[in-house]
Amino acid sequence: MDRSYRIAPAERGVVCDAVVDREDNAALGDTLAWRREQIGREGIEDVAAVLELRALMSLDDLLAGVRDTGPDATVMLKRDQASLLCQIAGAYVTDRDGEDYQPPEERNRIARLRALAGPLMDLCCEFAAAEDEARGQLLTARA
Repeated sequence: MDRSYRIAPAERGVVCDAVVDREDNAALGDTLAWRREQIGREGIEDVAAVLELRALMSLDDLLAGVRDTGPDATVMLKRDQASLLCQIAGAYVTDRDGEDYQPPEERNRIARLRALAGPLMDLCCEFAAAEDEARGQLLTARA
């Protein structure tokens, strides 16, 4: 997953432009749908569940918006979105990867998400460094 970081428009933080291939995008979309389904089964009875559901839907819309643009598409992620993808992909693999029979498409999805685990964790860590660097540059420019 190729990544580059930049200051967001109007200096509202750092964003990451991540190149995600179509199959990875689809696998991530499936994990978001899986989490939405879990929330639905648990019931939407508090504000936290509503906010998480909204964040999931927003992120799914973002991924779906570029899914069919080509084999590799650039997705602009904020730090909280990257963190959410990382958490949910890991939870999906943990929950779904067992000894029971899984259809080949599920095995492929799990393998793809397992391969994405490192790049997603790197993405989250790099965000912190990019924000520190941007903050330093902003302070220097204002001085």
